[in-house]
Amino acid sequence: MPDIVHAQVTHTNAYLTQFIEQFARIHQHIENGGTVAINMSDGDRSISLTVSRDKVVERATPPQWPATGKAPTLADNGSLVAALTKSFSFDIGEANRKISIGEIQSHISNATAAKPAVGSGANLRRALELPEPAVTYNNAEWVLLDDCRCAALDGFIVTAKRGFKTDLASIPRLLWGFIASFELSLVAPIVHDLIYGSAGTVALPDSEVAPADKQFDRKEADDLFLELMTRSMVAYWKRNVAYLAVRAFGGSSWRQR
Repeated sequence: MPDIVHAQVTHTNAYLTQFIEQFARIHQHIENGGTVAINMSDGDRSISLTVSRDKVVERATPPQWPATGKAPTLADNGSLVAALTKSFSFDIGEANRKISIGEIQSHISNATAAKPAVGSGANLRRALELPEPAVTYNNAEWVLLDDCRCAALDGFIVTAKRGFKTDLASIPRLLWGFIASFELSLVAPIVHDLIYGSAGTVALPDSEVAPADKQFDRKEADDLFLELMTRSMVAYWKRNVAYLAVRAFGGSSWRQR
């Protein structure tokens, strides 16, 4: 039967660490060729994913295990669930409340220090002209030390200006335990936060977008987040889980801004 794991952590200062440990288990199982069920919820919103190394499938509802504790042969939508060997459940809202900005900052520092040596991935990023943002951490925010200019594949250019401040709030905090920051290279979350922070309207005189009349809806912002993760060589299953999580849970952040 599936190994049901619930992310319930009691010590705030260990919250992110324990998430990272669970995500390491997910990563190892998938990279070994296994399949994982990842269920995420936040209030009345939820998403259930079946994830393997080369495939991420969203199910309409999380699987409901019977009282016997045994997984059924088929889910309601006809997908095989007996083959699932692990299932993980996470509360997005609880994670965002309990993972502190400081813990994320520490994770970014540690992941950056462990960044792999320059290889084909880095060469590809250079070929696609993705920037490596220079940031400092000050008063619970990251502050850009230089302009971060990013050209999207469909022709427009987004620039997060020097001095831009972000707490990366448009990305659920638990994903920082799931997607290593050196894989994201910070470009994807910084650009995503810039667009979410303007509720889609990035206009002159700050010149953050060219052409100047370009506006984004939320899906376009999320699609650009996926594009930048892809160009940053984030693993297929990781970037798609992150993208679907942002699609499912980012709406309130967009509306608040």
